[in-house]
Formats: sequence, C-alpha cells, structure tokens
Amino acid sequence: MSNLTKSIPADERKMLKKAFWRSFTLYAAVSPAKQGASGFCYALMPFINKFYKNDEEGKKEALVRSMSYFNTTITCSTFIMGLVASMEKKNSEQKDFDANSINAVKSRLAGIGDSIFWGVLRVIAAGIAVGLGMTGNILAPIVFLLLFNIPSLLVKYYGTFLGYKLGSEYIQKVYASGLMNI
Repeated sequence: MSNLTKSIPADERKMLKKAFWRSFTLYAAVSPAKQGASGFCYALMPFINKFYKNDEEGKKEALVRSMSYFNTTITCSTFIMGLVASMEKKNSEQKDFDANSINAVKSRLAGIGDSIFWGVLRVIAAGIAVGLGMTGNILAPIVFLLLFNIPSLLVKYYGTFLGYKLGSEYIQKVYASGLMNI
C-alpha cells in the first residue's frame, strides 16, 4: 500500500476503491445532454450516502450536482471524482461551504486528460506497436494494449486517491493563485 492510500482513513479508502470500480461504468448510459453524468453519480453514491446520511435535503442537492453534465477522459475521471467526493465531504460538514464550486471544479477539470492520454500516450504506444508489426511481430497489438492500458489504469487508480487527498484545500489554492482561471 502506498503512502498516498495509507494516509486516508480505512472507511474512506474502501469507498474510494468502490468509486474506482464503479467508474468503469462512467459512459455506460450516455445521453447527449448529460454525457457521463449518470455514471459519475453512480460512482459517487457511496460518498453521498455516507456524508449526507442524516441530511435528506443535502443528499438531494448532492445527487442533483452529481447528475450535472460530465464529460472527460475516462483515465482522469477518477481524479475528478476524488476531488468532488472530498468537496462533498467538506460541504456536508461546513454550512458556509460554496456548493456551487463543486460543479465549477467538475467542468473546469474535464479536459485535463485528452492531450496526455489520447494525444501523446496513445500515439507513442501505436508507434512502437506499428514498428513491431512491420517487422512481422504478432505481439504488436498486445504490446500496444499493454503500453497504453497499464499507465492508464495506474493513473486512474491512484488518481482517485490523489484527488480525494488533495481535496477542496488544493482547489482553493489553485483558485487563489489564478491557475484555474487560465
């Protein structure tokens, strides 16, 4: 277990693992108006149920927030889920927390993975695999799948924990520095 995962309480670590596995259904039910919102909501349900256990109105508002438009690279979706889960926790604990910032973060961070995973990693993996394929190596497709999917899965898994650990404090620092506006 890494230091990143060890620093999170056991019950929350269990929910983060559940969110990671549920994230594979992110785009199982896509609609043009909401994209992956239903999958996002499904992945966050363990957090919403726990954090708003005794607050029915807060739970309804959290469900509405999690069902708002969501479209991102699947690999980076769990990082955003972790951030949102951390922000929902903060929102359930602090009455002066700005709940509107949760959806703002969701939409602002949505484009973080496209250029890295589709523009760089996929092209490099394909280039290596094509080179192998041109020499007649029948393992070329498997090499491509491994080169692309292993880093993607690692980023997806640890991104869940990283997003949760960084949480709302990190987002506040990013807003204060002006990077989020850029």
